[in-house]
Amino acid sequence: MKKLISVIPALLSLTACSESFERVDTTAFNRQIASRTDIKTPEQLIELYYAYPANEGKPELSVQTRRLDDNRYETTLIHERLQDDSKAGVKIVMTAQTNGPAWLVTEIKRNWKCWQGRGHTGWGTGKCN
Repeated sequence: MKKLISVIPALLSLTACSESFERVDTTAFNRQIASRTDIKTPEQLIELYYAYPANEGKPELSVQTRRLDDNRYETTLIHERLQDDSKAGVKIVMTAQTNGPAWLVTEIKRNWKCWQGRGHTGWGTGKCN
């Protein structure tokens, strides 16, 4: 019985769904936005970062923001049904803070999911074929 009890947590850890992310260096983007005072919301900030090409049409984006404290926000952008052979969707999670009229991005992480039969179909960082 003791062996069974010790095996259960190990099995649970193997089957638990944990979402993996790839971290993105924020340096270049922070340089790009350093003097911008026209970005009023964290939603505008993450859409500027995503920079979906205008010639690709208007994407169906889901954007949600959670306030962490007075001037820090965590914003998640999800773009599903991508027009891509292997990737079905992309998710970007950005943490940023206001510093007066300017923004500072402290973290960007991203992951994706693949089309059925092209790799993982849950959010993660595995390769899509």
